Amino acid sequence: MWQILGYGALFLASAALVIRSGLSLAKAGDAIAEGTGLGRLWVGTIFLAIATSLPELVTNLSAVRLGAPGLAAGNILGANMLNIVVLALLLSLFPRVAVSSLSLDQRILGGAALLLTALVLAFKTFPLPLGPLSLGSFVILGAYGLAMFWVYRTRNASEAQTGASEKFSLRKAWIVFALAAGGILIGAPALAFSADRLSDLLGVSGTFIGVLAVALVTTMPETSVTYGSLRLGSQEMAMGNVYGSCAFNVAILALADLFYPKPIYAALGFGHVVAALGALLLMSVGLLFLWLRARSKFVLSVFLALLIVGSWVAVLFLTFQAGA
Repeated sequence: MWQILGYGALFLASAALVIRSGLSLAKAGDAIAEGTGLGRLWVGTIFLAIATSLPELVTNLSAVRLGAPGLAAGNILGANMLNIVVLALLLSLFPRVAVSSLSLDQRILGGAALLLTALVLAFKTFPLPLGPLSLGSFVILGAYGLAMFWVYRTRNASEAQTGASEKFSLRKAWIVFALAAGGILIGAPALAFSADRLSDLLGVSGTFIGVLAVALVTTMPETSVTYGSLRLGSQEMAMGNVYGSCAFNVAILALADLFYPKPIYAALGFGHVVAALGALLLMSVGLLFLWLRARSKFVLSVFLALLIVGSWVAVLFLTFQAGA
């Protein structure tokens, strides 16, 4: 009992540090991005998505170094599902946000997130071992790089942002960015360690802990950025942050393969298959949700948002059953 309480306290403390650092990181990353003159979708896809996914990056590298690949992959797939749930719920809470039809760069981004997640399923079945690594990881990283380059080439230049942030000067933004990154580098390994120990002590699979508990914490920065973007009426930045994070999360899993002594996909279980299928379902329905909103079908979109939440809960239950 005392061990559970101790590791539970460590989990909550490290989670608080990761959340606080992630929020600061997102704000600083936004300020840095604004000074580049890049389009809104690109800012959300690269600067904010990567910045807010730093908790997933450090947590997953820490998890595989602890020998917990199930926790790492569960976190990635759980975060991808939760990102869509958050986007659908927040957009439903902001009915006045004008959602335009998905532009070419947005469609490419959504398709890339779906493709990369599907590749995890493919390499779970066919790991393509290359010594201690998997050839699949290089395929995923290459596909991610090509997709982001394609998004950049097709971005809407008329949406380019210029000027400095009202909250941060560029110099202050870099300082805050570095401090927040340091906080995550400290908190995320402790988060992964405590989650791994709790899964053992409670008799709950690391896959389920990753899909639910760790994913809830590590997606908090994405949630805050999505909320802030929608308050500003920026569908492009919100969509870029959510689907850009989903794409980058899969690239994180490929990076984690470099730190695991054998192809990481071969270590995934049936619970990960359930979670990956759930992530593909929710990301696909999320694009349909945006399509309905773009056509001012608000009532239907709210119904779909509730369906997304219900599907997420169902996938969590099936993941728990698969790991039981």
